[in-house]
Amino acid sequence: MNKMSTLAEQDEASRFDQSRHVGRRAVTLKSVGEAIRRRWIIVVATALVVFAAALGTALMLTPKYDAFAKVRITPNAASPLDFGNGTEQPADQTAVNTEVQVIGSRATARKVVTQLGLERDPEFAGKGPANTAIERATSGVLEHLKINRDDKSYLVLIGIRSIDGAKAARIANTYASTYVAGTADNLMGTAAKQSQSIQNRLRELGAEVQSADARLASYRAQSGISQSGEGGTITDQQIAPLSMQLATAESEAAAARSAVSVAERQNATGGTDAISAVLSSGVIADLRRQRTEAEKRRAELSSRYGPRYPLSIQVAQQIESLDAQIRQEAQRVVGGLRSQALSAEARAASLRNRLNTLQRGVARDDQASVMAGSLERDAEAKRTAYTRLAQAAQQSTQAQRVSTPQANIIENATIPTKPTFPQVKAFAAAGLLIGLVFGLAGVLLFEGLSSTIRKPEDIETLLGLSFVASVPRLPTPWRLRARRVANPATTLVAKPMTVYAEAYRAIRSFIVSRNQSQPTQVIALASTLPGEGKTTSALSLARIMALSGDRVLLIDCDVRRAGVLRALNRSVDTGLADVLEGRASMAQAVLPDEVNGLDLLLVQGSLFTPIDLFGGGRMEAMLADARGRYDFIILDTPPLLGIADARTLVGLADAVMLVIKWNTTPIAAVDAALAGLEQSQGEVLGAVLTMVDHRSEAMGGLYYSARYSSYYNE
Repeated sequence: MNKMSTLAEQDEASRFDQSRHVGRRAVTLKSVGEAIRRRWIIVVATALVVFAAALGTALMLTPKYDAFAKVRITPNAASPLDFGNGTEQPADQTAVNTEVQVIGSRATARKVVTQLGLERDPEFAGKGPANTAIERATSGVLEHLKINRDDKSYLVLIGIRSIDGAKAARIANTYASTYVAGTADNLMGTAAKQSQSIQNRLRELGAEVQSADARLASYRAQSGISQSGEGGTITDQQIAPLSMQLATAESEAAAARSAVSVAERQNATGGTDAISAVLSSGVIADLRRQRTEAEKRRAELSSRYGPRYPLSIQVAQQIESLDAQIRQEAQRVVGGLRSQALSAEARAASLRNRLNTLQRGVARDDQASVMAGSLERDAEAKRTAYTRLAQAAQQSTQAQRVSTPQANIIENATIPTKPTFPQVKAFAAAGLLIGLVFGLAGVLLFEGLSSTIRKPEDIETLLGLSFVASVPRLPTPWRLRARRVANPATTLVAKPMTVYAEAYRAIRSFIVSRNQSQPTQVIALASTLPGEGKTTSALSLARIMALSGDRVLLIDCDVRRAGVLRALNRSVDTGLADVLEGRASMAQAVLPDEVNGLDLLLVQGSLFTPIDLFGGGRMEAMLADARGRYDFIILDTPPLLGIADARTLVGLADAVMLVIKWNTTPIAAVDAALAGLEQSQGEVLGAVLTMVDHRSEAMGGLYYSARYSSYYNE
């Protein structure tokens, strides 16, 4: 007997352990979309129910009206006591926020309640003791109060919600006017208090300024310090120019000493003729010019008359006289440099002595100046404070005279004509949206809890079987749904070139193309549960094989239901039970089908018997006889779960083709049936999905189905 090759042989986990399927089914957007399309009724029904509930709730609620008064808040200028830098600052948004808090305070609400007598209004005061009516009404007003402000401006909307639009407008206007009046009263009171405080402080500061000036003048007189216009003492002002003069004198003395030193070095190395001061002397330059002319004349006379010529001797004497004069003048110049150096040093020494005298008096003046400066700063600070406080007194007096309110009403509230709550359209839209969300959540929940086969991958991944084909559900016209509809296997004969017929051709091709030593002749079509299309599939497969030229025998082994007999709407006198019990031969019981090449072995009707018809070798012998006459033998077996005959029949067949109803049969039931097949040593060829929605992913979806539509004759 052939053995079944399934995932159960590869995995030691039991088929009854459904936890092994967790996480093996991929969730994609496409699968979610397909789930929504399959269960769109849940989405629509949930959306309509929630929509109707929201709409009904909105219509039953008591309508309420909102009335708003528009108020502009002008933040007060800085307090006169708040001394800043004197520049104008932009209005502070924090001050506006503070005023908004004042508007929403219980004090303001209590004034409105008292003014309008809202403690007697049941809408705001409710029910309770009379002595707490005002506080209850105050709380009610604050609950119905709406304050809206724009962060980019100083406009504030003060609104009240009420069941009466006129009452809402009246309360909103009263609330706005009460707040505006309160700001004016607060401003006047604050200005009066500030003015009195400033005047008192101003008198104190005036006395302090006079006292500070008197102390400063007295100390200066005692210490003998006078203050110049440039901010230093007289001694300090004398030291600065004297220091500059001393620096100049010392620089000149150093230059004179340097000139004398250079002259002495030049005199030591080259005589007076090498001294730069001598060379720059005009007198010496004139004497040297005369000597040069005399030398020239002596040379001429010597060359003409000789050195002993009287005139030559006279010129030589003249040259000696000029040399003596040059030496005398040079000595006089060097002496002048020495005198200059001594004079410069004497002047520098005099200035240095005078500066030392002034500096000795600076230490004494510094200590007194520090104290005088401290007294002067104290006096100046008091004078500054007095001046600023005098300005604040003037501002306070002006604020007291002109009491401009901090807020004013821009627009009074008008009586609303339409209720603000409930907004029927918004309720309806929200209900529809929430209903859609709940519907989609319900679909996803159903899909998560559902454990059925929906895709070919489920068969291979979860069950470990080979996927053979998907058989579509044939659409039924509306006009035929009220009465009995013909079996799909009947329409297959009339229209052999349809998607439905092509699915069974794929099943036949799968069976024929199997490569094994022994051909697969006896094929059992089995299902897990009733109603999965097993009988229709058996009849359709048998007819497709016959149309393809095969000799086929279809045996209806589901004796309790006689499904093939009902599908063909025929009656028989001799059936399968007669053959198995020996009352007739197989040749006497076999009937020809309307399709040539197909024979039928049916049962007379529903048969409930405790006899094991398929055991004892009788069914096996009948199949051995039929193997020689037919190419294929199709067994329409009972459901695998609950019927013992099914296990016997799958053990006699060469192979089993499992029929699974799309999106209906639980995976746990299929696993239980496969466990029974494994015990019966049945070889499962693969699985066929039946009654598949032609728009589902198992059929390729609408896109791919439409692409192949031209290949079929529907």
